[in-house]
Amino acid sequence: MSEDTKKAPEQKFGDQVQEANKNIINSKYIIKSHELIQQGYKVYLLAQGTNTPYKGSRGHLDATNNVRQLTDMFLKYGANSNIGITLKDTGLVVLDIDRHTQNKNGLTSLKKAGITPNFDNEVIEKSPRNGIHVFYRVPDDLDVTKLKRNIGAGLELVTDKITVAPSIKLVDGGGIGYQHFGKDFIHANLMPDWLIELASNVPKSGDTQTGRVPRYSTQERWEMVLNGFIQGQRNNMCVSLSGYLLRINVDPNIAYAIVKNVNENSDVPLAEKEVETIYRSAYQREKQRRLGGR
Repeated sequence: MSEDTKKAPEQKFGDQVQEANKNIINSKYIIKSHELIQQGYKVYLLAQGTNTPYKGSRGHLDATNNVRQLTDMFLKYGANSNIGITLKDTGLVVLDIDRHTQNKNGLTSLKKAGITPNFDNEVIEKSPRNGIHVFYRVPDDLDVTKLKRNIGAGLELVTDKITVAPSIKLVDGGGIGYQHFGKDFIHANLMPDWLIELASNVPKSGDTQTGRVPRYSTQERWEMVLNGFIQGQRNNMCVSLSGYLLRINVDPNIAYAIVKNVNENSDVPLAEKEVETIYRSAYQREKQRRLGGR
């Protein structure tokens, strides 16, 4: 009789529970997912080695920031499940640069567009097929729902969901993992102007004109400081300038003084109370972003 057969049924069950708990405690996927929740993100699970949701699950629609709920999902599907995060309402977008083939190389597409980006200080994850995922923070006054997803051969701007490290993908019979480089997602840098322009000016099918998403560049914001707010754009400009000054770490009191002074120098100033309300709202958003990764 084997040793397993000699064990009492309750003892064998206890061994299985102990082994399951050991897997849970040591799982790098679970540890990472808890870190992501602490940073303010919602996590969902994918079948091990794939970007496919488990049968019976709803994929990113099951995303949660509840640790107990997520742990139950790992217990149900396995401690080595791939993980993803939802991007909606997080203030994050991802530039997905494919490098699968010579004809579908995102870096080549950027070069042809006259763009030579430097990713040295960005938050990056390398995908199993040698792609690059660059994580960016969205400017407060930019509506990402108006941006295009397909922005060039081998270039996508992802705004809904993304698989993240340490997930693996089965490639050519072996498992290759996503690799994370740089800071945590909550410390991602602001979207560069070239990316916003690229994603804003891709025409829809059948369009003969390109459309630019309403926003203000860094230069335009400093022109506000010199010239004041323009009637018809005063509220948007006030929101944009307030958020910008806070994001570049200008002392909050000084930032408010600058915004008030700009308004007072405008041809048709906003009411002082309205400026205060706009600034307080921008301040709270920036405070929430720094504390919660938004």
